[in-house]
Amino acid sequence: MDNTEGLFVAGTDTDVGKSLVTCAIVRLLREQGMDVVGFKPVATGEVGGSWGDAVALHEASGGCEPIEKICPQRFALPLAPTLAAAREGIEPDMSLARGVLAHLCVRHTVVIVEGVGGILVPLDRNTLVLDFAAQIGFPVLVVCRAGLGTINHTLLTVREIERCRLPVAGIIMNSTSAQDAPLAQGAKEEIERISGNKVIAVIPYLGQESDPEAPRLALVARAVAALVRQVDFRTFLGSEGIRKTHASGRFRHRRATD
Repeated sequence: MDNTEGLFVAGTDTDVGKSLVTCAIVRLLREQGMDVVGFKPVATGEVGGSWGDAVALHEASGGCEPIEKICPQRFALPLAPTLAAAREGIEPDMSLARGVLAHLCVRHTVVIVEGVGGILVPLDRNTLVLDFAAQIGFPVLVVCRAGLGTINHTLLTVREIERCRLPVAGIIMNSTSAQDAPLAQGAKEEIERISGNKVIAVIPYLGQESDPEAPRLALVARAVAALVRQVDFRTFLGSEGIRKTHASGRFRHRRATD
């Protein structure tokens, strides 16, 4: 991956908006003329014969690669990959995912990788999401929700990423419900104060709960509009931009309460 720019989009949990953010970044950069493709190593949870995250990432990538390259492994049940695969009598093949990703890195200038669930979700018997991120080596962009509990969840996620000596590119806070939106500013300030990492954008509530197929085209378009006002992702992808968002590099405080 040495000659390819990219980000690894990790979440503090499931349903925090990783897919929405990943799709929005891919679409935004492609609209700016960059050769960008999205990638997700495995998707779980089939609905109506398709996997929403994989389809959305394929759409955001402009269909530039077959969906099998965008997301090479897909399992029916909405479980952790190891559990979903076991229900089908097989094991996930992360060597397949690594091979497909290496192929995309040869073919494209920028690859935005989306994780699965939280960072300690098992992808196979020997690989957690965080392990896969370390193997890739891209800076990690953390997505968290704006609701109660996010300070604790975000600080734990950031601490574990930094423990593995991976650079935290920044944090994006996503308001997943109308009730949580007013909590965003206070949580943002505490996360920045304690972790030393910048919350580079806060996505307002976009009506996700009323969109049963989220994230799809209209929802992604709204997320793009929110992000483009807050972050210049062309600059952000460069190493200098990422260094500026990660000022302290390590936790300044050893205890945090939420």
